[in-house]
Amino acid sequence: MSNEDHSIVNRIRQGDSQAYAVLVDRYKDRVFSLVLGIVRSREVAEEVAQDVFIKAYSSLNKFREESSFSTWLYRIAYNTAISETRKRKMPQVSLEEHEHLTARISYEEDDDLVEERHQQLKRAITELNPEEQLILQLYYREEKSVEDLSLCLNQTNANIKIKLFRLRNKIRSLMEEMTRLAVFL
Repeated sequence: MSNEDHSIVNRIRQGDSQAYAVLVDRYKDRVFSLVLGIVRSREVAEEVAQDVFIKAYSSLNKFREESSFSTWLYRIAYNTAISETRKRKMPQVSLEEHEHLTARISYEEDDDLVEERHQQLKRAITELNPEEQLILQLYYREEKSVEDLSLCLNQTNANIKIKLFRLRNKIRSLMEEMTRLAVFL
C-alpha cells in the first residue's frame, strides 16, 4: 500500500471519516471502469460503484494491509459487480459501449493498418467473457501485478499467469480470424 493510502486509512480508523473522500476521489474512476467492464451498463455501474465504496468504508476495520488498498478495493468491486450480474442476469453489450476495455497496442506500421488492428483488438476483447476482460483491464490499463490480480480475483499467481498467456493467444487467434474474414469481404 502506498504510504499516502496507508496514512489516510490510519486517519479514517482514528475517526477522521472525512479522509475517506480522498480515497474515493483517487479510485472512483478506476472502480467505475472496472465495474462497468463487468456489469456492462452505465446506470448499474454507477450504483455498484457507490455500493463498493460503502462496503469498503464499512469494512475498513477488516483491511489487514497485506496488499495495497487499491487491490483490496478492486477485489470488493469485482465481487460486488459479479454478484450484481448474477442477480440481474446482465445482457451482453455492443462494441461502442465497451470501448474503455482496450489494451495497449503498438505497431510500427502505417496509420491505417494501426487503426484497423486497433479496431480488431477492441472487437476481439468484446468476444471475451467479463472475467477475461477484467483481467486484461487490471493488468494492462491499471498496470496491476500478477500478485495483485491473484489477490483481487482470489486465484493463485500461477493461475493468473496461465490466464494471461491464454488470453493473449485467444486475442491473437480472434484477430487473425478477423483478418482472414476481412480478406473475403
